[in-house]
Amino acid sequence: MSVAASEWPRSRVLSWIYFAVGVLAVAFVLRYAVIEPHMIGIACGEDVVPWWCAPRQAIVLMHAWYAWGTLGLLGGALALVFGWGWALRLGFAMSLMGLVLYNADYAAPGLVLTLLRLPRS
Repeated sequence: MSVAASEWPRSRVLSWIYFAVGVLAVAFVLRYAVIEPHMIGIACGEDVVPWWCAPRQAIVLMHAWYAWGTLGLLGGALALVFGWGWALRLGFAMSLMGLVLYNADYAAPGLVLTLLRLPRS
């Protein structure tokens, strides 16, 4: 049985699936263990804050500035137009992060653009 030239090898498909699962795992941990817990927000609102409040605040600001979705959309557009591998990975990862971290309005079109390019990579 011969494999058509347009089909991906199983290892390549699995690598993209593992990449997606890893990105989604990080995004869910950030959402449910770092951003949403009320006790963490209260601890970061005190006068003396723990060391991890500054990175948490940076993550929250990335959400407020639509960074996840914008990077996903930009990466997807660059990958679709120029076919750059790094842009494809950036668009895919940041779009998945944006879908989980409240930036779905920009992340969803970014994921669509990335997925349009993915079969041709």
